[in-house]
Amino acid sequence: MPPRTNKDKAMSFEQSMARLEEIAARLEHPETGLEETIALVEEGRRLVASSRKLLDEAELRIRLLENPESAPAPVAANTKDDEDGFSLI
Repeated sequence: MPPRTNKDKAMSFEQSMARLEEIAARLEHPETGLEETIALVEEGRRLVASSRKLLDEAELRIRLLENPESAPAPVAANTKDDEDGFSLI
């Protein structure tokens, strides 16, 4: 079973949780081989990381809805302050 590198990032939170449940069930299966186990663990770790990021983003959105004044100031686009495209406001 190949790891899902690019698909992990495109999954919704719910899809990631469903896939993690599938992975857990497969890992509990006594006939799962070593290589498949390693691939499943790697995929699971990526899914956990991307799910945490989605949860963090959702939490930030909720906080901004609760207190819009706490939103960070927008960064001005196309400023020439720095050659790397970064600017200080």
